[in-house]
Amino acid sequence: MKFKSLLPLVCIFFFQVYAKAQAKVLGECSLQFEVSQQKNNEWVPLGQKKVWVKGSQCKTSLITPLLTQTLIFDTQESIAYVIKLMGEGKFLQEITYPPTGLPTLVSMKEMPSDSAVVILGYTCKKMQLIWSDGMVYELLYTPEVITSVSAFELAFKEVPGLVLSYSILNKEGIYFKYTANQIDLSPITLNQFLINKIDYQIL
Repeated sequence: MKFKSLLPLVCIFFFQVYAKAQAKVLGECSLQFEVSQQKNNEWVPLGQKKVWVKGSQCKTSLITPLLTQTLIFDTQESIAYVIKLMGEGKFLQEITYPPTGLPTLVSMKEMPSDSAVVILGYTCKKMQLIWSDGMVYELLYTPEVITSVSAFELAFKEVPGLVLSYSILNKEGIYFKYTANQIDLSPITLNQFLINKIDYQIL
């Protein structure tokens, strides 16, 4: 009986590994997402999210009129850096990465679509992720390509392709949407991931 109950999980695991193996891996690329929040049944622009990937290194920046928050990490290292820019304030914090005590994935399922969705020239599939803390992700990803660091959002670790659009519904009922409007396959300099600590107040 235990073997039978494990069989579906084993099949899902090998399907994900196979699917990722079929996708073209982008070792260097940058993405830009438009960020909006749903208010009174309308999507209100909040800012942008930018992502840079080079090998095992990743940098993400959430840019809004009031705050720019950047995360820089390397999948081969156990620490990451968070940079916050607020007005004239420039702050730097070193954190353990991935953080401990993360919520667990409760449900991961493909969702049927009435028609093909194409973003930046890539045909996308729809998927829903439900987490133990009540967060719900609905995302569109292309199985054609994947970045060498696929988890620029930790929730994307098991997604078998590059996520190009995603919505987050938190437990307070607030809806955020991220939609890619640019992908650049040009080489990225290592300077993009360097931090001059003397420029920041250490938290």
